[in-house]
Amino acid sequence: MTTDDLALRNALDTLVPLRDAAAPDWSAVLRRALDDLPATAVRRAPRRRLVLAATLALAAVVVAPVLAVGATHNWWQARSGGTVPEPVFVPVRGRPAGWVKATAGSWFVVYVKGGQGACGYTGASWRIALVETATLPARVVDDRAIGGAMCGNRVAWVRSGRFSDGKHDEVAFQLWQTPSLGATTYVYRVDGNRLTKLATFPGDTVTLKLGTAVVTYENPGRSPHGEREDTYRFANGSYRLVSKR
Repeated sequence: MTTDDLALRNALDTLVPLRDAAAPDWSAVLRRALDDLPATAVRRAPRRRLVLAATLALAAVVVAPVLAVGATHNWWQARSGGTVPEPVFVPVRGRPAGWVKATAGSWFVVYVKGGQGACGYTGASWRIALVETATLPARVVDDRAIGGAMCGNRVAWVRSGRFSDGKHDEVAFQLWQTPSLGATTYVYRVDGNRLTKLATFPGDTVTLKLGTAVVTYENPGRSPHGEREDTYRFANGSYRLVSKR
């Protein structure tokens, strides 16, 4: 990478809204993109790069309102993958790895904060956030740490539903440490603008049904006591192990 390339990249990087907590209106930030580029970078950069930068900035300004409206009307599938909704990647100060529409007016996001190195996870941490979208711009109303990140981590799935008693909105996700170390599934209740942890289930496969969680293991050696399946039932505010086989 040449000195001119680095100057242009760094100039564009400073305009990324995830790095500027004081600028939630990312479309306004990008509208000023070309004006804010250092004069030397603009003068020396090849014309095609400037055209690309201008095109990206203009596209962001046009697409942002569509993303905002679409996210609040649940145009996209309520799961990880596909188009990243605007409320997911704008207010969250990190790299979203999974998300789901938690309630009619909120999104739940699993994301990585910080990190460097070959896999991008060295020194990083896993966090979750609840993003309120009832009024725009979207804002994070609850944010908490899950644990440290490491190479090999993967979010397998993120879901929403009423898993425990059928009366409360809840979210769940499975985070793999590595294929050899195994995975953990987390279940949280959405209490207004707060996330309340209900349970964690270590295990390879976790099936959540109304009032029941079934955890299965690839082999007995991966389970705590040599079993292949654990069944939990929700009662009196918590999940309790009722059988293992």
